[in-house]
Amino acid sequence: MKQIEWGYLIICYLFLGGLSAGLFFVSALSTFLQKDGTPTRIARWGALLSPWPVTFGSALLVFDLGNWYRFYKLFLHFQYVSPMSVGAWLLLFFSFVSLLYAFAWLTPEQRNTLFARLPKRLPRLQIFNLDLTAHRRALAAIGLPIAVGVGIYTGVLLGAVQSRPFWNTNLVAQMFLFSALSTGCAVLLLAIAMSRDTMADSELRLLYGLDISFMILEFFVVIPYLVHGELSSRAVQDSLKLILGGPFTFTFWVLFLGMGLLLPLVIELVEFAPAMFSKSALAVRRPVVACTAVLILAGGFLLRYVFVFGGQMSKFE
Repeated sequence: MKQIEWGYLIICYLFLGGLSAGLFFVSALSTFLQKDGTPTRIARWGALLSPWPVTFGSALLVFDLGNWYRFYKLFLHFQYVSPMSVGAWLLLFFSFVSLLYAFAWLTPEQRNTLFARLPKRLPRLQIFNLDLTAHRRALAAIGLPIAVGVGIYTGVLLGAVQSRPFWNTNLVAQMFLFSALSTGCAVLLLAIAMSRDTMADSELRLLYGLDISFMILEFFVVIPYLVHGELSSRAVQDSLKLILGGPFTFTFWVLFLGMGLLLPLVIELVEFAPAMFSKSALAVRRPVVACTAVLILAGGFLLRYVFVFGGQMSKFE
């Protein structure tokens, strides 16, 4: 068995980074789709949730470096040919923009409560207690391409390692991007299902429509990935044996593709199809919405589990 250097910390980092990107993307898109200027729960909750998964995931990445206290050296230089350097700066910009975007969605009461907890020895910090409501769309426009970049980067980080044939295609980045966007929808669906408020039909239509689109796109990247691998070099063909009869076959085909992608896709299509071309409200039940969201999140995590561990077990001879 090949030596495994990247473990569960990297898997969690890739999953959480993509999750934040998905949350920001859906929130920003919902912000742009507001017709009368009335904020939606999707936009607000996505904005408030998006900074934290990537922040926690980045902390895991730092601790995985070994000498974690030297992480600042990543920001002393910028090397555009290094995926690690580009990714570090991308995560830094995204974390800053997502925090600023989340701050723009705080109510005046929440902002005042936040600043009231700051040390009284630093009264000058009160100058940052600003109302950024009018700048939500601008922040969403700035952060949207960065969020897409973060979603893609989680796959590029693997694809850049040319010595691992299981990763050596740009389809991995596309797969991770659509998976990230889908997990962002799943978290918001789970939040709506668990809330005591009424599940608004417009919110469900938007999230179901986006999630179904992302899962279909993800599925139609998985298929070309397999076809591309079978038509590539012998090393790539051999690496696919990890999921075609090898140790990750059950995890990939049954747990990820079956239960984590196709099953929730079918459930959402069955629920969404009757109302797709009519004005009738979606007839959904909270337990079904919640279970579907959990399946999608589990599938997103398992996708990264298979690729991180499977890729390290493959190599060019």
